[in-house]
Amino acid sequence: MPSTTATSTQERLISLDAFRGFVILAMIWVNYLGGMPNIPYWLEHAGPRADGITLPDLVFPGFLFMVGMAIPLALQRHCGHVTPALLGRLLWRSASLMLAGVMLVNAYRYDAAAALLPRAPYYLLFYVAMILLWRQGAGRRELLAGGALMLFLLASFRGQLNEEFSSTWLQPSWWGILGMIGWSYLLCSLIYLACNGNGTALMGAFAGLIVLYMGGTAGSLDFLPAGINKLVNVPQLLGSTAANVMAGTLVGRLFLRDAALSNRQRIVFMAWFAAGLFTAGLLLRPYHQINKIFATESYTLVCSGIVLAMFLLFYIVIDIWRWRAWAALLLPAGANALFAYIAPDLWEQLAAVLHLPRFWWPWWETGGAAGLLNAAVVTALMLLLTLLASRYHLKLKF
Repeated sequence: MPSTTATSTQERLISLDAFRGFVILAMIWVNYLGGMPNIPYWLEHAGPRADGITLPDLVFPGFLFMVGMAIPLALQRHCGHVTPALLGRLLWRSASLMLAGVMLVNAYRYDAAAALLPRAPYYLLFYVAMILLWRQGAGRRELLAGGALMLFLLASFRGQLNEEFSSTWLQPSWWGILGMIGWSYLLCSLIYLACNGNGTALMGAFAGLIVLYMGGTAGSLDFLPAGINKLVNVPQLLGSTAANVMAGTLVGRLFLRDAALSNRQRIVFMAWFAAGLFTAGLLLRPYHQINKIFATESYTLVCSGIVLAMFLLFYIVIDIWRWRAWAALLLPAGANALFAYIAPDLWEQLAAVLHLPRFWWPWWETGGAAGLLNAAVVTALMLLLTLLASRYHLKLKF
């Protein structure tokens, strides 16, 4: 039976890092499966009009949930003592993610003929700038160099015009994965500080974000200026997507030192909350279905419930039963998640600049069992790259 004694902050972070590493591993693997033939349907993203989810559709909600869990651990000591410096840090972190998201969203339309640099060197330099700006412990010169390089890249971008983009300059059509995380992180952090970390108020805010999506989808936000709707999809991004983060925030409160909860109390809350989220998602399913592309309320609730149930399993196994040896494979990616996130594309751009043959992808075109194994091997290589980066103090923190 699980122990009912409270765990220390250090122990709790083991399961959090391990689960974050697991989500990163899943992300890299399913991304490598994208477009691969002869693989099971549940390893491909559900279609844009589908009513349901597959394994890859759980990855982004997992990211969002983990971002939310970290908010109380980082901001609780600031409740009631909000300073301009703190708000500045929140804006910097969020804006950094938004900018990175926009850069990656525009990548497919990069026009090397009109730009100063070929595509691969351009995006390799983009990742260099990110590393300079986000490296933990970066000094003033490093930050200035990263900022100058990023400004050069922003100014020199040129993209092809199409139905999605009306300018050759960088332009947000949607904000990309990182940008969506930036928006929802900023909103939920501000809500947390405004509520002083109060659980009841945060639960009300969580419900309000779900209502914001449902009301906005029904037309209740049509009064907003067209410029706002063009900049950000309020119902989807500030409603249901932010609600996913807020669900993680509610769970993150359980692990505050001041909460002084037992393991049993945490388990009971997480089990009931996971069941409630999943059930609520199914009950609301007739309204907008469970659809990832439209970030429906049912998709948010069902995925949050599943992700929380998975984290609960990690918490029990790692922090309560103390079966931890196996988690050593996940911890490097969990502790250096941002580098692990960019590692696959960083490697692709570096390989393109060096004109390396794609020797690591012999079975991508054939797919099937060999392709799945090939994707697993490449995923392991990316985790190894992340481990090496961490060993040489190349840890990123936005």
